[in-house]
Amino acid sequence: MIRRSWLVAWAVLLVSPGYAEEQSAPAKLSASAIQIEQVDAGDVLIPMEFRVAIYESLLDRVRQTSKFKQVFRSGDRQADGVQDLLTLKTKIEGFQEGSQTKREVTTVTGATKVDVSATVVARDGRVLLDQHLTGRVRFFGENLGATHDLAKRIAKLLNEKL
Repeated sequence: MIRRSWLVAWAVLLVSPGYAEEQSAPAKLSASAIQIEQVDAGDVLIPMEFRVAIYESLLDRVRQTSKFKQVFRSGDRQADGVQDLLTLKTKIEGFQEGSQTKREVTTVTGATKVDVSATVVARDGRVLLDQHLTGRVRFFGENLGATHDLAKRIAKLLNEKL
């Protein structure tokens, strides 16, 4: 009987509003603008069209989220006057170009995969977010579809975490 009362007491504590607030995720950061830097390929051999497609897809997807009032391109001088500007840096860590034909015929081989590290930095240099993400095309679609998948994942991450 005593054990049951302890279990009930613990259940009440776990479900109580005060406890849930303490255990919830930290408050989201808010910023009115973000600047998206050019994609850094580093030492990874990746065709230029993939780098450009990632960059342009990121710009489009981040704008579509409406999370930020302004989305700036790399080097845009208008971003200099924004106090709460965040900067998104994307570095390619791995690339595997697949084959659209193999994907459509076998559905097992031929996947295209792009691995990146996405880092969001505040104006003062603090790293607010550093995440490893992968964009893929597994079954049907062009190889550049991996860049769209990657941009979708990064935009979703920004929307959820910031």
